[in-house]
Amino acid sequence: MNVKPDHEDEGALADRIVLAMTDLAGAMGRLNDLVAQRVGVGPTDLLCLHTLNREGPSTAGALSARLGRTTGAITQMIDRLQRAGYVQRRPHPEDRRSVLVEAVPDALGKVAALYAGLDTRSRRLMSEFSAEQLATIHAFLAASHQNAVQESDLLTG
Repeated sequence: MNVKPDHEDEGALADRIVLAMTDLAGAMGRLNDLVAQRVGVGPTDLLCLHTLNREGPSTAGALSARLGRTTGAITQMIDRLQRAGYVQRRPHPEDRRSVLVEAVPDALGKVAALYAGLDTRSRRLMSEFSAEQLATIHAFLAASHQNAVQESDLLTG
């Protein structure tokens, strides 16, 4: 897999952007691994906490679909996170047969604190861009996220 640009041409900026995205993904992966280690959970467990933080309480089935893991693996992960004090289960208010998993706010605060420096630096960096530039960056990142989700779906068949 060669994404390194060989020469400067009209595709060189696109090549540099792809390289920057690869570098960013690697750096974020490393940061997430370090945060997971610090809080004593696995990388997928941390991703689950991020998902619950963003999307709110969820069923195990919805987490399974969102994280691309089997329901058995999700149940084991929820058990681990519950024992560690990061999530709790509660009855689903609309479906008595179902259980919702929700993150414990104080536990999420501990995780968020480990991202505070990145958040501060990112907001400082964003202040250097115009509202129009930020809108373009956001549109690109949102579309790139969707592309990655679609590629994951293709790879999982």
